[in-house]
Amino acid sequence: RPLSQLPPPDSREMGERQEELWLAWRDRLEGLPPLDLPADRPRPAVRSVRGGVCAFAIDGEGCAGLTGLSRRHGATLFMALLAGWATLLSRLSGQQEVVVGTPVANRGRSEVEKLVGFFVNTLALRVDVSESPTVGELLAQVKARSLEGQQHQDLPFEQVVELVRPARSLSHSPLFQVMFAWQNAPPGK
Repeated sequence: RPLSQLPPPDSREMGERQEELWLAWRDRLEGLPPLDLPADRPRPAVRSVRGGVCAFAIDGEGCAGLTGLSRRHGATLFMALLAGWATLLSRLSGQQEVVVGTPVANRGRSEVEKLVGFFVNTLALRVDVSESPTVGELLAQVKARSLEGQQHQDLPFEQVVELVRPARSLSHSPLFQVMFAWQNAPPGK
């Protein structure tokens, strides 16, 4: 059955907030397309921890230009870079929708702000370029998806995977195959 026809878990066992989180992620990730990027070698049958990283820095002039663009559209620099990354992935894959993973600090509640520990969670953000959006439209969409993800980050990624039930394969991770990690602190800090 389509995911939207599956009932949420028994709401008597879940609080209203958990049900809201479940429904939000289910609705956002239903019919999730796996990313099919062209590769220079076949994907291994079983994924390993060997992967690639494409790290880059943006010079001051480029950063100022992107920051200005972001501000004109009411977005952040993170959102502008994520929109560009999703557009690149869409063009490389030939797919109209892509899902990008991104880590979040997961400290949205005041009770955990002062705690010491690792609370990181992962969000799966879906971007749709099927209507050939303008830069402003794409930034508005990425902003909306990013804010929705932040609002619903309390559901651990592992539970999102269990609830969405994507097609599973040993050759790639579920929900997304590419991650966007934003680090805006100077090196060594």
